[in-house]
Amino acid sequence: MDPMKVLLVEDEKNEQQNFIDAVDAFNEKYNLTVEPNIAEDISSALEKIDNSYNGTIIDMKLDNDPQAGNKIVRRLRDLSISVPVIFVTAYPNSVRKDPLTIKERPRDADTYESDLLSFKAWYDRELARKETIQTYTALIRQSEGWWIGWILEIRGVICQERTRSELLETLQITLREALEFDTPEASRRTESEVEEIKVSDIQEFGIQGASRQTESGFEEVNITI
Repeated sequence: MDPMKVLLVEDEKNEQQNFIDAVDAFNEKYNLTVEPNIAEDISSALEKIDNSYNGTIIDMKLDNDPQAGNKIVRRLRDLSISVPVIFVTAYPNSVRKDPLTIKERPRDADTYESDLLSFKAWYDRELARKETIQTYTALIRQSEGWWIGWILEIRGVICQERTRSELLETLQITLREALEFDTPEASRRTESEVEEIKVSDIQEFGIQGASRQTESGFEEVNITI
């Protein structure tokens, strides 16, 4: 597997060294590569952390701020950084519930090894999820006050909504339902059939396209499920 990046947000030097030692032992024991990084306060943590990390271990109290950990998590969410967080703190009851937080524990209740195993489990689930993601192509356009569109690769997925965002959402839902229930009309088109559909759209509408649009005036949009 690729190296895992884990950030420890901790201002105690001894605890920083304990974490580095735990990572070294973890890598040797499990034959993995965890890359440790250290931040000592809120600002340095937010400068370092991004979506390339596989986990963040945070102490709640930093620089005498008893809510520092919660502030970091809230800021990560505001920045759309989806990295799992584990709090290792003397104040676990102060941890605010948040979707990013997967665990909180007192410092002496468990080990960094268990935290790293939790991040590995999250990492493995994310890999499995990404492997199952499928991408389809929708043709959409606005016509007479409505947005219309359909999925090129799958027969029978045709939708109409008042706004572009509503159309994309409905297309995704309809596509997912068609694939889930495996309806007869939801059979997959071949690549040649997809190209024929595009050609027929061009012939039928004959509209000059704008940026990121086909010659028919239909915009091509990727739909993932």
